[in-house]
Amino acid sequence: MNKISIENLPEGKFIDEPVYLDEKYILLSPDIEVTRELKYLLTKWEFKFVFSDGTPIETPPVNKGINGTGGTSLLDKTLKEQEEEKEVFDFFNKSVDFIDSYFNQFLESNILSITPLSDKVKEIITQIREHRTLLLSIPTKEGLNNDPDVYLAVHSIKTTILSLAIGEFIKLPPHKLIELGISAMLHELGMLRLPAKIYRNSRILSERERQMIRTHPVITYNTLKKAEYPSPIYRAVLEHHEYIDGTGYPRGIDGSKISLYGKIIAVASAYCAATSKREFRDKKDGHSGIMDLLTGKGKKYDETILRALVFILSVYPVGTYVRLTNGVQGIVIKTNLETPKNPILKLLTDENGAPYNHKPILQSHPEDDVQIERTLNKEEIKSLKALFT
Repeated sequence: MNKISIENLPEGKFIDEPVYLDEKYILLSPDIEVTRELKYLLTKWEFKFVFSDGTPIETPPVNKGINGTGGTSLLDKTLKEQEEEKEVFDFFNKSVDFIDSYFNQFLESNILSITPLSDKVKEIITQIREHRTLLLSIPTKEGLNNDPDVYLAVHSIKTTILSLAIGEFIKLPPHKLIELGISAMLHELGMLRLPAKIYRNSRILSERERQMIRTHPVITYNTLKKAEYPSPIYRAVLEHHEYIDGTGYPRGIDGSKISLYGKIIAVASAYCAATSKREFRDKKDGHSGIMDLLTGKGKKYDETILRALVFILSVYPVGTYVRLTNGVQGIVIKTNLETPKNPILKLLTDENGAPYNHKPILQSHPEDDVQIERTLNKEEIKSLKALFT
């Protein structure tokens, strides 16, 4: 494709082929006009070039939107992105079906084969390496299966994905990643030995019921130990509710005695639980989930593992709706490993609340005058989405 400087984009004209911001993001489809506003914003946010095989024309071509569907604005999903997203979420759903079937087989026949779990963990590691951003957006993704009958399976796969991403970030060797992944996949296994009405309850639990819930790490530990699983795995499942300050359960041990896998699963599981909808409470957004965990830094959760989580997901995870200090509203589309507080944003409205025609993107920087002020609440998000329906 040809490289075109921003200053040479022809104002008031159309380009007869798609214009790309880079190899992934479409800036303009042929029926979207090049405007002064667009050029100003691209220059302001330090883009110097765009790419296209097209030539300027005076009027938009007929039926030449992206994929023949009409106009497509900046950062609307391309066909390639849609296909990648479908592939990732199909993989997630198949993984949920896999572990749900595994759990049912355990309940019916007491079978706990380790080989299929190891194979599934290897698949998840491959998916993380190939589709990291999409896969890590799953814990906060809307539209996932919220059926309470499969909650444990959904939670187990979410926790496994996030645990393995943390493990990769801290550079665990392959054999330890597999142990960590199996531990995460089975960390709630003991719940299956409890009455379903307790862990699927929509009411506040009684003290007796809470005590029963607190036995599940021990049940899982005893089950995996009896099945002759490796000791790092059954130790990890025993410790995923232990806290750094010694106030966790079941043994009340402190951070010096909690295994690394236990510390990782504690953080991953807590984040995935906080950002999941349950019968008795709404889900939190990714930013609120991160903030909740950070309040437990040095008390509940290991600081090194929390730091890894923040670098992986950002303080503002993908999909978080935010308001900037100048009143502009947008959504996080990509995290920045170098500066977790400064993700890449797709801007949706200007400072007056008017929707952007081109939804420009912004790579924020720590030194910028304009920063993220806060996340949007549910009503604000609902109103924002209504502008684009």
